[in-house]
Amino acid sequence: MTFVYPWFLLLLSLVILFYSAKKSSKIEQVFSKDVLSKLQFGTMSGHNIKFYLLIVSFVLMVIALARPVVISDEKKEVNQQSFNYVIALDISKSMEAKDIFPSRLAFAKKAIYEVMKKTPEANIAVLAYTNDAFLVSPFSNDFKSIQFLIENLDSDSLSSKGSQIISALKATKKVFESTNDSKKSLLLVSDGADGRDLDKIKEYIAQNNLTLYALSVGTKKGTTLSDREGFIKDKNGNIVVSKRDDSLSKIVNGAYLSSSGELTKLDWLVSHIKDSVDKKEIKRDKFEGAKELFYYPLAVSLFLIFFVFNSLRVPFLVVILFVQVDSRADMFDFVDIYKAKKSYEKQEYEKAEKGFAKIETQSAKYNQANSLYKQKKYKEALKAYDEIDSFSGEMEHKRLHNMGNSYANLGKTDEAIKSYEKALKLQDDEDTKENLNLMKKQKKKEQKQKKQKKKGDQKPKDDKKKKKEEKSDGKNENKDKKKSDKKQEEKSQQTPKKEQKKMTEAEAKKWDKRMNKQKFKTKPMTIKKGEPNEISW
Repeated sequence: MTFVYPWFLLLLSLVILFYSAKKSSKIEQVFSKDVLSKLQFGTMSGHNIKFYLLIVSFVLMVIALARPVVISDEKKEVNQQSFNYVIALDISKSMEAKDIFPSRLAFAKKAIYEVMKKTPEANIAVLAYTNDAFLVSPFSNDFKSIQFLIENLDSDSLSSKGSQIISALKATKKVFESTNDSKKSLLLVSDGADGRDLDKIKEYIAQNNLTLYALSVGTKKGTTLSDREGFIKDKNGNIVVSKRDDSLSKIVNGAYLSSSGELTKLDWLVSHIKDSVDKKEIKRDKFEGAKELFYYPLAVSLFLIFFVFNSLRVPFLVVILFVQVDSRADMFDFVDIYKAKKSYEKQEYEKAEKGFAKIETQSAKYNQANSLYKQKKYKEALKAYDEIDSFSGEMEHKRLHNMGNSYANLGKTDEAIKSYEKALKLQDDEDTKENLNLMKKQKKKEQKQKKQKKKGDQKPKDDKKKKKEEKSDGKNENKDKKKSDKKQEEKSQQTPKKEQKKMTEAEAKKWDKRMNKQKFKTKPMTIKKGEPNEISW
């Protein structure tokens, strides 16, 4: 058994003060005469029973406040999704460079511990390599043991010099032979490949169905290396400057992340690893956790107090119960926080959200909002973030940043931009800046699409107008055509006029004479003297 709040036990020292006050007849200075009259019940062997019952109830109350718990060793089998992947750590001399604090190797170890925390359901095998590679730990979920083994690695753990990534790849292939995994994932943590054997590495990855992820540590500027004799020099006597090499980014088929001392984007790398592995259902032992015991001494204490103050029981019990409701809620917070935090770490976000919802604190509300966000319930998450009004500094920056992310996922670009800008006023953060730039680009894209859509809507109207005009023109043309056709028809029906030729009187007589000789059904036209003798041929 242990106590959650052991400092409450210091209140037991007050028992000695009460006892000494009673013994020295100064008890009247502690309690009023009315209260003392209620404590007078009778004596047993010269001792006042009610007084000692009151002392016992006080002791039990203090024990309840100290919150006794029993850490349970009980365990049960639970089904859990798990997967395997290998971490290979470069422990060559260049990893001792101190261009990032405290050194590349120490920072790389810290990064590995963070990756392990973010994949609690995984079985991890660890390799260390220079020119050769050796197995530090086979596939295991015992992260404490793995961390202990990694902590004791340094550049002197292997006698071979240099750094050969191909040796780590070959060792990874052998480690996966004990599994049935079709996908073999390797996270390589080093300061680069120095541009060597890239084609060979790429070919080996492809031939053996390996997925390579790389975390490259160090700075592009680099720094000198030293040993017991001073600065390390090359064959020509020049001081060696070790720089981070990013040539691996050209050949990795998983994801590549470089770091100059920050781990802010580690979640991105871990999410890519989780997406590529073979996940399978396994059975694991789960411990039940802590069992609360505070309500036992508290119940006995209340009973004794009720007995001692029987004449004052109604008002006193009301006060005690009122205090008890709040204190009991606070006491249960520890268990609820513990369970909710564990659920969140195991990515059981729905369970974590319900756990944090039971706790009425601003921090719990923030954690509840994060749990809702992880479930992609962005509207509910925004509502929870918005209800927090007591944060400041870094926590307020995180709240505003997460609100920006929620707005972005809901497609509310303007609100996301405002949240990111507010967050940057509180704290300069690279991730927030990057997200803000992305949202500004998205806004420009949306504005461009709106303009194009507006033009697109206007074009059909113009086409419609044009068609209408063409239609009306067509009608006019048809009308004109009909008119012209009618005229041509009328013209064709009319007898075509020939050129008129004037005849003299002598010619007319000859014409008349000739006509008389021919037989006509109708009489020929006669020409009278004195009239204009004109005939149209």
